[in-house]
Amino acid sequence: IGRAQKTGHRKNATVWLLAVAFLFFRGGAPFLPSSAAEGDAGAALLEGLLACDAVVDLSAYALPTGELGALFSELVYGYPELFHVALRLSFSTREAAGGRVVAEVYPTYTMTGQELADARALYRDTVSALLGEMEAAFGGRPRGEAETVLYLHDCLADRYAYDTRPTGNATAYALFRDGVGICQAYALAFLALARGAGLEADLVTSDGMDHAWNHVRVDGVWYHVDVTRDDPIPSAEGGEEVNHARLLRSDEGMASLGYFGYTCGAGHVCTDTRFEVDGEAVLAAFHAALIPLDAGWVGRENGAPAAVEIRAEGMTVGAPGDLNRDGAVNPADLLAVYDPLYPEAWRGWLRGRLVGQGS
Repeated sequence: IGRAQKTGHRKNATVWLLAVAFLFFRGGAPFLPSSAAEGDAGAALLEGLLACDAVVDLSAYALPTGELGALFSELVYGYPELFHVALRLSFSTREAAGGRVVAEVYPTYTMTGQELADARALYRDTVSALLGEMEAAFGGRPRGEAETVLYLHDCLADRYAYDTRPTGNATAYALFRDGVGICQAYALAFLALARGAGLEADLVTSDGMDHAWNHVRVDGVWYHVDVTRDDPIPSAEGGEEVNHARLLRSDEGMASLGYFGYTCGAGHVCTDTRFEVDGEAVLAAFHAALIPLDAGWVGRENGAPAAVEIRAEGMTVGAPGDLNRDGAVNPADLLAVYDPLYPEAWRGWLRGRLVGQGS
């Protein structure tokens, strides 16, 4: 499967209206979880789905039958922890002043009981472990929201792989369990981790692209993040890399990469370009996961180790090899990455540069 085909094979959801089936696609349905406010039909349905109720009574909410499909889609694709909910349900109706409304909903579950308890434990433990590792990686130093997004993006792209099977894993739980998933799984996993880290995030979908990714809010501004396409499928030789072309991008930036026809139920508009330069992501030339270093980051830019700083105004990249940003490549830069945490290739590059300078 080539990169152009790596769209994610988004799953369609089917809602059964009495004896008549109709399809609704994720790209056209809203995903804003906040609509499930306390006391409304969304909150009641969410509570029932989490509890695996066989019957969810919505008779008190006068929910028009035509709105159930969008609400169900919003919840299933807005809450990664609903991985046990099948993409179909049936329901009964009752007559109301404005027409027929939903009375009861009868969900279908892919797992219940002990199987679900075990799956929830794996899901919860994985999210907690990954977030705990993030805290350890920063060594307790303060970090901005953009740094959190970068870490989670690289964590998922570096540790997980795209599922090339005809019917691939589509939930965050399945991705955590098997280590592979399609775009929907990546997006739901990023959603779970981002929210666990205190960030606002949502899903974005495009029917035309048959693809799903994320919006994330950084310092009050919304950006696109597509981990799936920044995680290329390994080549036949086994090589793999982590790209950053779709990290913290604007609408305009995504359009330049061929993204179109996408929607997010919250209606986010991504106009800020502080993480872009000349129409590309600042980190577009970095083809490996970045690692926190002191107060900044270090990564591989065009084969050479380079320092990255992330400030309120955006990202800046230092000269190749100048990891402490003192204006020269010297032994201090080599010592800065003289730890198994950092790739040996970075130390090899620096040794070669120092030898070439006669150091």
